[in-house]
Amino acid sequence: MQLELCWRDEAALRTELERRSGLRLHLVVTDNASTVLSVKHEPAGGGARLRLHHMFLAASPEVLGALASWLKRPKCRRSGAVLDRFIHEHGHLVRTRPGRGAQARTRGHWFDLRRLYEEVNEAHFEGRVQARITWGRRPAARRRRSIRFGSYSASDNLIRIHPLLDQEFVPEYFVRYIVFHEMLHAHLGIGEWENGRRSCHDAEFRRRERAYPEYAQAAAWARSPSHLRKLLR
Repeated sequence: MQLELCWRDEAALRTELERRSGLRLHLVVTDNASTVLSVKHEPAGGGARLRLHHMFLAASPEVLGALASWLKRPKCRRSGAVLDRFIHEHGHLVRTRPGRGAQARTRGHWFDLRRLYEEVNEAHFEGRVQARITWGRRPAARRRRSIRFGSYSASDNLIRIHPLLDQEFVPEYFVRYIVFHEMLHAHLGIGEWENGRRSCHDAEFRRRERAYPEYAQAAAWARSPSHLRKLLR
């Protein structure tokens, strides 16, 4: 089991997959609503063009291992089963197609995302963040191995917070930190290096995140194995 709090950027994910697979990869991270994983191997061999949904930026070592194996052997059933489970468990991160989505849901049973959003916006962004926020879709009732707490879709300008955080035992400061983390993405945007690769957590992002007053407290809560078990049960 793994608790997903800190996410890779696109370059780090490509480097890790190349190390595990032995292939030279051209990686594009997407927010595609229909195809979350696709690969096209180069005719000459030794390389591949890979398109991945951004959910894979927070994939566990087990999932990365399965993905690397699948890249080498796309018909491998064991690797395919791991990837299918991961995609199913993270379906709430896939943006809703235009015209089919419901309105944003901000009021949960325990936490009101709109209130937290407005508090964070005023305290840390001078009210400048204009993204929408919603609880994500509740995943199917099945045993999970990981959880990604939130996501920001630049194409929709939408922040999604995992609905499993809307529980009594989850402290408000932790939910507020996750809201801040995704709002920081909206505020800073997705940067690019000179080689055209995207950078989700550059030095400025990390500096701002670590300066957040409740960062250490929230990170400590997330590292607790007991909290992980309660979230994933």
